[in-house]
Formats: sequence, structure tokens, C-alpha cells
Amino acid sequence: MMSADRDIETWHEGMPNLWYVYPMHHVVSFTLVAKRHIEQLKKRFLVNEVCETAFLNIRPYSKPTVLIHPLIYAVGNRLESFVYFTSYCNKTVGFEVADSDALSDQAVSVANCVDALILPSKWAVDAYRRSGVVSNLHIVPHGVPNEFLRERREPENPFLRKLKEIKEKKKYMYILHFLWHSGYRKGVDLVKKAIEEVQKSRENVVLVLVNFWSVPSVTLDFGSEKTINITGFLEDSNKVDLYDICDIYYLFSRGGGFELNGLEAVCRGEIVIAPDKGPWTEYLPQEFLVPTARMVRVFPDNPYHIGLGPEIDVQKAVDKTLDIVDNIDIWRERALNYALKIRQQYTWDAIGEKLINIVSQYL
Repeated sequence: MMSADRDIETWHEGMPNLWYVYPMHHVVSFTLVAKRHIEQLKKRFLVNEVCETAFLNIRPYSKPTVLIHPLIYAVGNRLESFVYFTSYCNKTVGFEVADSDALSDQAVSVANCVDALILPSKWAVDAYRRSGVVSNLHIVPHGVPNEFLRERREPENPFLRKLKEIKEKKKYMYILHFLWHSGYRKGVDLVKKAIEEVQKSRENVVLVLVNFWSVPSVTLDFGSEKTINITGFLEDSNKVDLYDICDIYYLFSRGGGFELNGLEAVCRGEIVIAPDKGPWTEYLPQEFLVPTARMVRVFPDNPYHIGLGPEIDVQKAVDKTLDIVDNIDIWRERALNYALKIRQQYTWDAIGEKLINIVSQYL
């Protein structure tokens, strides 16, 4: 147990004193990205990992540079305590996203208390600037592990082998959608509408829906629409196999600061359908995008992300899907060619160099 008044870091003379604060008490998407950052930073620095639930109770007398991921949720309504904490630090740098195009005054107040913020996209930077954030802002996109660079293979996971066998036997075409959380923000209702329309005329199209809300399993539900449900956490190697098995990825999110699944899919040569507004337009080719029907409120009651996000035009997405299904070889070749162009740009090793260079400015 760590004392509230005890400096916890392991410190070596002559090395920069760096803390990385992130959710260690449970696993969320922030945890996974933070672990990738830490892996990269440890190539150059001694990094002390601190849980977000504890850091405001610690007085770091050795004046470290502290990275906080995510900043705004970690601080919350404890702004006074955070300001006091920063007085013990050399510099403070926050990692954040922009789930909508505007921040609340409370979020802006927290963001303006750090020396810098690291955001995953220009979309996010624009949202923070428009909302009144004056701290230094830097862009560090999310990345993909080296596993995403390998050749295709026969899946090792028995569930995924079965998924591939069903596809080949039935001559199915799979549309993939990851539903981590925040169903409305991820646009799962829009996915359902689009699938229902597509399956009216293309009976070979099946939705593969992935979530992490229960124990690992695969079930087939051939009710109103053909759906394969996958639950449970997928290791990178299995996730790559899943992207390879599927044909189209539905990125129908109404909001988000980056949406990593879109990048992962396109790096494996999968065709991604997404609205033409949002951070994903920074890594997707124009031909994968369809018009945005309207800008809508992303969250009804979020205390920090209070703005709008794009809602995809479902009918235009259906039209795009049907064109891809009917001309799959042409679209698949385009997607594979694009994947070969961008994969190396978005490896975590390449992203890590950007991150190290930025963090070095605040040591």
C-alpha cells in the first residue's frame, strides 16, 4: 500500500523522473492505449506506473514530469486538489480524446491546468481549441502492433476457424462491427438499420458483432437478420485473424477521438465504411467515406463532452455496401493496396518515436 505522503517512484541518478498515471484498477480502452505508450516510453526513459485512483493522494517530492491518461476523467471535479498536486511536479502532460466537437467549461478548466495535452487527431485538437483550451496541444495518433504487419494465415483459435469455415461453406460475406461500450456513440442502432436493409436483397451478408461484456463465446443468431455474436477479449493475433476473415468494417460512430478499430481494419486490407466527418477521415481513403446525414448530440448527459458528432447517412451506407458486395474483388484490391501504403506509418514503433520526441520537451 502506498502512503499518501511518500514518493513512490524508482529513481536513478541522471535519468529523467517520469510518471505515467492511468487506469490500473480495471481495464478500459484507455488502459490498453496507455500500456502501448508505456512500452514505447520505456525504450528511452525510466517510467513509474501509477494508478489514476491514487495519484492525487501522493506528494511527489522529487518533482517528476507526470503524464496522466485520461486527464479529465482522472481529475474530475477535484480541480483544487489537482492544482495542488501540480505544484509538486516538474511538468504535467495529459492524454485525452474528443468524443464530440465541444468540451464543457469544467473540462476546459482541467485541460488548462497542464503544460500540454496529447490528442490522437486533428479533429480532437480543433475541438479543444474551439472550446477554449490554451495549453500546448500535440497530436499522437493511436497505432497498431507489429502483429498487424504479418501475412494472412489459417486462424489458430477454434472459434475463428469455425467462423471461416462457415463463411466458405455458405459463401457468406461478413460485415464486422466492434461494440466495446457506448452503443449509441458507436452507432450500433445505425449498424442494425443498415444490415436490415442490405440483407433484404443480399441474403449472403452476415453481421459479425464483437463485444467484451461476457465470457468468451461465439453464437449464431439467424433471426430477423443474420448475426454472429463474439464476446470476450481477443488477443492481437486473434483480432488480426478476425479482420482477415471479414470483408467490410462498419465504422458508424457518432463520436470519438480516433476510433482505433477503423485503423486496425484498414491496416489489414479490410474495406471500411464511415461518415465523411470525424477523426477517422485522417487515416481512411476518401473512397471509403459516405455522406454525413446530420450532426447530432453524442451524449445526453456527459459532464465533459457536450458537443456534436457525425451521424452517417444510413441509406448512402447501404448503397455503398451493395456496390462493394457486388464488386468485392475490385474493392478488395483497392483496400489491400491502401493497407500497404499506410501500415508502416501507424505501427506503435513509429508512433512511439513521435511520443518520445514530444515527452522529451517536458522533462
